[in-house]
Amino acid sequence: MFSKFFGLYKKELKIFFSQPIAYVLISVFVAIAGYFFAGITNYYSEVSLRSMNSYQQNMFDLTMLDGIFRPWFYNVAFILLLIMPLITMRAFAEEKREGTMELLFTFPVSDAAVVAAKFCGAYTVFLAMLAGALSPVVMLRFSSGFDIAPVAGGFIGLMLLGAAFIMLGTFISGLTENQIVAAVVTFAVLMFIWIIEWLSSVVDPAVGRVLSNISIIRHYDSFSKGVIDTADLVYYAVFIFIFYFLSLRVLESKQWRG
Repeated sequence: MFSKFFGLYKKELKIFFSQPIAYVLISVFVAIAGYFFAGITNYYSEVSLRSMNSYQQNMFDLTMLDGIFRPWFYNVAFILLLIMPLITMRAFAEEKREGTMELLFTFPVSDAAVVAAKFCGAYTVFLAMLAGALSPVVMLRFSSGFDIAPVAGGFIGLMLLGAAFIMLGTFISGLTENQIVAAVVTFAVLMFIWIIEWLSSVVDPAVGRVLSNISIIRHYDSFSKGVIDTADLVYYAVFIFIFYFLSLRVLESKQWRG
């Protein structure tokens, strides 16, 4: 069973990295993430220096986590919201457009393995992107010696957020054979579940609590502070499982129709 899954997984990676867009997306992500990191770090350094050389010295009490990493984690999360739909759009849409879905159904492999391979292939690309964005963080660690534990919590949050984005995008890709449609719909849905945290403050309190609880960015907030909360872990686990299950149902319905 594992060998069949691994074969599909390698196929996903081979297809993705055989296309120039893979390297473009990774390069763009790393470049933008690095640009934001440099800008935030420089601003933090300037403010720190000014506060040390003025009467405001005792007023400046902003840690590197709050002054650099937390805003950077949010910037990276938003970059992912823009880029992940472009990674997941081809998951099933391309198979259907090229007419290879029927061939996929003839393989002696379960639907669960097919969905898992699609997810793991895209997630590996995401991890490569995240690893590329780590370089300035590593350099700052060696030069400043900041506490790595809360920063690691932020990266765990990014890994969970990326997994949730990918699973949702994989599900939506299974609903259409047009990659552009898949990307646009995925972006729209991700944007909606991102901004509902802000909408929760302008609606009825009871409705607001519901919206806040299902907001994907609310459950990311603790991670950005370096705090790992069990409730947030459960949220992402349930989110990923729901869209994994829905992806299976979509795949089974396509197979049944075929």
